[in-house]
Amino acid sequence: MAIYRHFPGRDALLESVVRQGHDRFLTYLQAAMAAPTPQARLVRSGAQYLRFALEHPRDYGVLFLEAVDASAKAPRWQDAATFRFLVDRVRECADAGVLAVDDPEDVALSIWAHIHGLVSLHLARKLPPDQRAFRRLCAHSLGQLMRAFAGPRLRPIDEKAFDD
Repeated sequence: MAIYRHFPGRDALLESVVRQGHDRFLTYLQAAMAAPTPQARLVRSGAQYLRFALEHPRDYGVLFLEAVDASAKAPRWQDAATFRFLVDRVRECADAGVLAVDDPEDVALSIWAHIHGLVSLHLARKLPPDQRAFRRLCAHSLGQLMRAFAGPRLRPIDEKAFDD
């Protein structure tokens, strides 16, 4: 009960936990900016998503797997800085001719749903537990998805980006 000396109630506590989780997650995503090309930054973003989920499964669960009351003050997913980061990477790839997209938000949502599904299946132990094999699966699968949105300059993805 001591925690409630710092928070007026459960919703405020949960809001703080979610905000801190998104901040931590965003630092992982921002590490992708060190990659040299738009395509490499997008691929590295997927790898960092995976890394965050594997290193912080409880935070990942709170952010992406638990139901949140619609009246909570948490930002809508479309407005979250982490989703905006992904939209910016997709837009950057579109501008570079790597992806051919009309709506970067739609494509970002597809990419997020794709990698989220793989990670969630892995965390639920519905996929083989071998970490190295799972990372290769994610890299290969993201490459296939990117080919669906391929622009003229898409190159095969470097699957080593998922080897942390």
